[in-house]
Amino acid sequence: MDGRLDEEAWARAPVSDGFRQRDPDEGEPATEPTDLRILYDEDALYAGVRLRDRDPGRIVRQLSRRDLVAEADSFSLFLDPHHDHLTGVEFQLSAAGVQRDSVIYDDNFEDDSWDAVWESAVTVDAEGWTVEMRIPFSQLRFPAAASHTWGINARRILHRKNEVSWLALVPKNESGLASRMAHLGGIEGIAPGKHLELLPYASAREEYIAPLRAGDPFNDGSRAFGGAGLDLKYGLATNMSLVAAFNPDFGQVEVDPAVVNLTANETFFEEKRPFFTEGAQVFTHFAHSGASEYPFFFYFEPQIFYSRRIGRTPQGRPANPYVDLPTATTILGATKVTGRTKDGWTVGALEAVTGREYARISDGLSTGKIEVEPLTNYFVARTRRELGRRAAIGFLATAVNRKLRTPGLDGLLVGQAYVGGLDGHVFVDSRRDWVVSGGIAGSTLSGSRPAVLRLQLGALRYYQRPDAPHVHVDPEATSLSGWNGSLSVNKNSGNVTANAGIWGISPGFEPNDLGFATQADRGGAHALVQFRKLTPDRWTRSRTIWFSKWWTFNYGRESQGDGVQSTANVQLLNYWRLILNLQRSWATLDDRLTRGGPTVVRPGIQSANLTVTTDSRRRFWVSANGILQKRDFGNWSRTLSAQLNFKPWAALTLSATPSLLRVRSVAQYLATVPDATATSTFGARYVFGNLGQTEVAVPLRANLVLSPKLSLQVYTQALLSTGDYAAIEELAAPRTFDFPAYGVDVGTLDYDRADATYVIDPDGNGPARSFRLADPNFNLKSLRLNAVARWEFRPGSSLYVVWTQRRQDQDHPGDFAFGRDTADLFRAPSDDIFLIKVAWWLGR
Repeated sequence: MDGRLDEEAWARAPVSDGFRQRDPDEGEPATEPTDLRILYDEDALYAGVRLRDRDPGRIVRQLSRRDLVAEADSFSLFLDPHHDHLTGVEFQLSAAGVQRDSVIYDDNFEDDSWDAVWESAVTVDAEGWTVEMRIPFSQLRFPAAASHTWGINARRILHRKNEVSWLALVPKNESGLASRMAHLGGIEGIAPGKHLELLPYASAREEYIAPLRAGDPFNDGSRAFGGAGLDLKYGLATNMSLVAAFNPDFGQVEVDPAVVNLTANETFFEEKRPFFTEGAQVFTHFAHSGASEYPFFFYFEPQIFYSRRIGRTPQGRPANPYVDLPTATTILGATKVTGRTKDGWTVGALEAVTGREYARISDGLSTGKIEVEPLTNYFVARTRRELGRRAAIGFLATAVNRKLRTPGLDGLLVGQAYVGGLDGHVFVDSRRDWVVSGGIAGSTLSGSRPAVLRLQLGALRYYQRPDAPHVHVDPEATSLSGWNGSLSVNKNSGNVTANAGIWGISPGFEPNDLGFATQADRGGAHALVQFRKLTPDRWTRSRTIWFSKWWTFNYGRESQGDGVQSTANVQLLNYWRLILNLQRSWATLDDRLTRGGPTVVRPGIQSANLTVTTDSRRRFWVSANGILQKRDFGNWSRTLSAQLNFKPWAALTLSATPSLLRVRSVAQYLATVPDATATSTFGARYVFGNLGQTEVAVPLRANLVLSPKLSLQVYTQALLSTGDYAAIEELAAPRTFDFPAYGVDVGTLDYDRADATYVIDPDGNGPARSFRLADPNFNLKSLRLNAVARWEFRPGSSLYVVWTQRRQDQDHPGDFAFGRDTADLFRAPSDDIFLIKVAWWLGR
């Protein structure tokens, strides 16, 4: 593999050419010729490509880390070894020699978490550049046969011209990737063969953590750890593979950004751990097969499998003065099997076991430990089968089983939780333009009465709502069940496309033991029509506009959302892009704002969102975004953000994504205070604040790539977020948006500086008792830094050197001052973690 096509075999190989443009001039011949040659032996497939260029000095060779799409010329080879027109793989090589590989699924989509072990080389000369690829058959999945016909396609990106050309062209107003490939025939005498890959690792970590409290017996400022583990990949059969991880370590994975979450729901974080990202497409896409787009509005669709539940932060929270809590649950072992059976079923199964975790506790005099996470088994299975060319059916199931043996955890977590669902699609015409897709899933769980009661009262369902007759709290219940379903119709191709859908989530649906959901007791529908022209005219290169209407209801048949939305997306001839989104929703009802209390009015919203992006081919390009949102009753928000990208030379890429958020929320929930005298609000006072929030976030990234095998990535995020509550209020009456302020409109309000609390008498000299409320003002300042040096010292084997730092400060609550807060942040004590990890690939 030297990137030169001077071997005799290349001279004898047949040539495939005739690449045609998809961009900018669809259907026209490529402006620079590309010649593709394919060879094979008993072990591997070889691709030799001559990419001619009349101006080779202008070939863009931006370096990047593997699998990151760089602003560079590139060549991609697409293969469908199963020849099922639905799945496949992509092998991409940039003009700088950087590899990228991905799997194709459901015909239209790609997942680049897959890392194959293959060889490649690039050479630039006076005629352009050449590519050589060697793709071992051990990295591919295909059935055993005397001869094979595979799907094949190829794509060339000529960056300076913004030109994309294909061997087998798919028009931009049509869909399909795996199904639109050409055919590669005449492959004989090869066998898929079993293969084995081992990736043992060893790591050492040193932590320097600032004590949270003086006299902390568990933290003297530093501690050291060591670890070892093993990843394994094994070809079980011609079309199946097993991946296993024993005591996996993910210290090289980028840290999550800091967030300020004032809602009752948890924050969703993207999965970044390699074991779970690779092959994840097998377990996802539930109820979405067949269609090329899946728009939904005001529908926070449940995710049945959310892999970050595995290895999560322990859920027990001891209340002792000094606590040493593990940051993550140890994954003792995890196994994943994926592939296709001889009968045409795509299958996947994942099993993971996490160990018991203990927190060390102390009252300052004595120490002990308490269990904060039980021994837990997680299981997920996915199957799917194509029924000819026009239909498919699938099944997805998850199971969580916990060994609960302490009262604290038994009242917090359920012992068993299961979810199972069916999904599929049907193309209603022979051209596969119109498709109906959908799915339905059911959940059931069982546990102690306190654990199930906690779920009934939790943010997902709020069964205790006093004016919701369709739900009720059962304190004796030891189980909970429900369902979720959706059905949509989509037009996949043409200059006019359309989508419509209907969905529902029953009040008892609960997937969160191994999934992710933020709402239940909801149903809705939407309709969308899109007009697009993806070929250039006198003014633009492409333009799209769509219009939609949507509705949302709860199971009490009360409207929870009613709105319209439209978006226009235009790319100009100079490659600038303009996107304008307009939204209008009308006042409806909101049964969540009081967090288990009565229903209130949901304010109507008017919003405009404009994004302007300059030509991304340049060394410096910008994407700027502004969102203006006005709500009824004086609520509003303003967001300004930008993405600044600079490539001073081929090895270095810098980016910054600053944002400024200003919010006025007239009714931000604070507390529920029981009070029998509050008869108008069902025996409780629902306390809110008039919140003004200012938030500045500055994420920065630097990628220094010294070679395709050696790189340094630095990510840092500074966050300043201040909340100032101008008034403390209470809900006056259900089904209104009336919030009289304490000390102004009703009652009295005093501030106790010694305890930093408000003393509130809700009715002055009336019979209601006074109560205290902790000062809700906040000023969070956070800095997170993650630096990862990666050296692939041999194919598949890597050395990682990682530095992670965290700083946090909360002084001056309610008072935002950018200069002072920034200085305070950099003066705050830091937590530093240093990691060295070596992973050695062994395979055949």
